[in-house]
Amino acid sequence: MRKQRHQKMLIVAVLALALLVLGACTGAPAGEPAAGDLPTGTPTTSPDEPVSSDEPTREPAATDDEPGMDRGDMIIQEAKVLEVNVGIMESWPLQASAQVHGELGDGCTEIHDIETERDGNQFNITITTERPEEAVCTMILRTFDENIPLDIEGLEAGTYVVNANGVETTFTLEQDNVMDPEGEGPDDAAELSAEDRTELMRLTLERALVDQEIPDYNLLDDPQNVVLSTENIDAGLVPDIEGVTLELLTPDQIQARANEQGDFLHLRFDEISAHSADEATVSLSNIWAVGEDSEQGYLSGGGFTIEYTREAQGWAGEVTSAWIS
Repeated sequence: MRKQRHQKMLIVAVLALALLVLGACTGAPAGEPAAGDLPTGTPTTSPDEPVSSDEPTREPAATDDEPGMDRGDMIIQEAKVLEVNVGIMESWPLQASAQVHGELGDGCTEIHDIETERDGNQFNITITTERPEEAVCTMILRTFDENIPLDIEGLEAGTYVVNANGVETTFTLEQDNVMDPEGEGPDDAAELSAEDRTELMRLTLERALVDQEIPDYNLLDDPQNVVLSTENIDAGLVPDIEGVTLELLTPDQIQARANEQGDFLHLRFDEISAHSADEATVSLSNIWAVGEDSEQGYLSGGGFTIEYTREAQGWAGEVTSAWIS
């Protein structure tokens, strides 16, 4: 009996040892998960293997600010013109220019081109604007003022029409604007002396500022202190006006002040011309100086034209035209 028990115990020990050896051969190493326990999607390649150059790479997205990107076509159309005036310069032959005032419409629109041609007694001015077709623009009322030379040398005496995008005005040449063969100007009788020019400016400024006849006189910031442009006149001939201080500034100085201090009204002589020894025309404007960064549009200001005749007691004048911007 003891021998049989001993044999049974030996057989049990051998089987236990065999099972222990078998488990050691098939189990995972201590501390490592079994193959079936690996998470889904875990790479099976070795970290030491090289990455294939054929794999696609992501390109950076393009932005609207990249140089050379197509920003769309430009819209070209005629500008909206509000007013046209003609100024005739003191020279011989006479020189003239059209002052064109209009609207641009929004923050993106700019002047594109200006073309002038003459057809008989009519000058046709075409002003076009441009804006990007796809642009999103600020809706602000911006205006423009263009001074456009008119080629009047060689023209005969008469009345001429200026048409700017459908808005018309006229001007008159009292005599042929032609140099004689010797290169001389008109008769001395049609020249104004320095005394005459000073007197005509005095009479015109008094009617504008003392009698308050200039259009929109009430919009002047300080009617007792007024800026007068030296454009088209000899500053040394400007007279004193009782009760008014005139500050004489060049066009560049006027623009610089508007840029620094803001928009303001000022006066400018557009014309002082003689038709004969006893007849003269004077035009004076009350116009806005607009700063470069200004976003304002103005439907104010203006001017008048006075026809003067020399009489026994001196020059007498009559307002023949007036305008509001």
